[in-house]
Amino acid sequence: MLNTKHITKLNLLHPACLLVLVLLGTGCSQNSLLTRQDYQKSQQDFLRGDAESALLDFPRKAEDGTFITTLEQGYLSLIQGKPQIEGLQKQAEALEKRVRYHVSREARNFFYVQTPEDYYASEHEVIWLHFMLSWGYSLQGKYEEACVEARIAGSLLSLPWSPVGHFDDPAMRLFLAGLWTMCGEWQEAQVDLRAAWFLDNSLVWARELAERSQPPSHLFVVLGGPGPEPVWNPELTVNPLRSERQVSFRLRGRKSPLSIADQRGVAIEPHLSPDARNWYERHLARESELHEMILDSAYGKKMAVRGALAGTEIAITSGAGLAVGVGGTALGAAVMYFGNSADAVKLGLIIAAASIEQGIQISRQGYKQSTSRLKQELDPTPGYRFVRYLPEYLWMGWSDQDITYPVELRTPSAKIKIQQPSVVNRTSVSIAHVPDAKPSCSYKMDNSSIIIVPLPDAAGNCSSDRPL
Repeated sequence: MLNTKHITKLNLLHPACLLVLVLLGTGCSQNSLLTRQDYQKSQQDFLRGDAESALLDFPRKAEDGTFITTLEQGYLSLIQGKPQIEGLQKQAEALEKRVRYHVSREARNFFYVQTPEDYYASEHEVIWLHFMLSWGYSLQGKYEEACVEARIAGSLLSLPWSPVGHFDDPAMRLFLAGLWTMCGEWQEAQVDLRAAWFLDNSLVWARELAERSQPPSHLFVVLGGPGPEPVWNPELTVNPLRSERQVSFRLRGRKSPLSIADQRGVAIEPHLSPDARNWYERHLARESELHEMILDSAYGKKMAVRGALAGTEIAITSGAGLAVGVGGTALGAAVMYFGNSADAVKLGLIIAAASIEQGIQISRQGYKQSTSRLKQELDPTPGYRFVRYLPEYLWMGWSDQDITYPVELRTPSAKIKIQQPSVVNRTSVSIAHVPDAKPSCSYKMDNSSIIIVPLPDAAGNCSSDRPL
């Protein structure tokens, strides 16, 4: 608590300095959140294709049981064929009890969900919550519950209240079609296959699949990519408190050619979906619309503090540089005046010129150092909050021939063996995941349903220390 004496002293401070102290005190009260550094080991495992280790090394020091971490852990479990969806069920129940959709005058074409921990989940993240629940219920053999979750996800992709610009996406429609097939509703799958083609007319194969009156005997859905990473391209000439914060997302998946063949060599043709670029463009556009909440966040306060401090540093170094230049110029003038000779004039000019140059260098160096520190402090990407573990695209293939397992999926850098289908309903449906990023080492999953054997790179190198 501040007593009267302290308040009197604070009143003597410059108003800008007082603002800095207040904001610093406010920032210290913020709860700890996970950062990119916290995810580093788990991400390295995931890029190797080792979802089991990625889950074991998942950061747990903060945000346990929140929306983001629950979706991430749920995804890492599901791609191993393990329907550990209790946390996802709790998240869905918690969101159902809250005001689900907030539509402001500025964000009228977006929907978002405010979670109990005050994270504003993006449109694609809310839909993926229900995707994963449907997926998990099907793995548990609870097909009716799986279809209910698929229907909720489908309704979110077809919200009627938004006259223009509502969220829809061909890749998500394709995955939803796979979920409908898993729970035994082929007619619903046909609707979403047609919707995917309507959104992207290059998906002729999706329209052809939708025209089938009966589902294929075997369907393969291969999720690709490790998820994007946020990058920051600051423009410090612009107000750094702008809500979009110059953040963008870089997709890391390579969209490699994929081949699918069963144990007897029967080939299944895979088809690649569009990528998730639209998901994150929508995310960033929506973040821009929510600028008032962003400016009221810890990030906004931190930027205000760092901006004030950086401005002070720049002013100090610029003043020091100016002082050197002015002082040196005065000294040079004195030398010329009192020397009263050609050599003295020459020496005075040299002193003045050198002092001005030195002053300029001091100012430039101070500005460069201050702005560099400002960029480092304000870079939002290390702590940027979003669901990291989601795919970037998918491949889909199907067959009416008899399939003998294991089925091998091969890219230029990895070999994936599906030991058995994920679900055998009216159609056997197999869902697998491949990071499709940098070449990595071999590993074997412990549930024996999927074995991923990444191939070495051209030099024969392998980065993992986990043996088969």
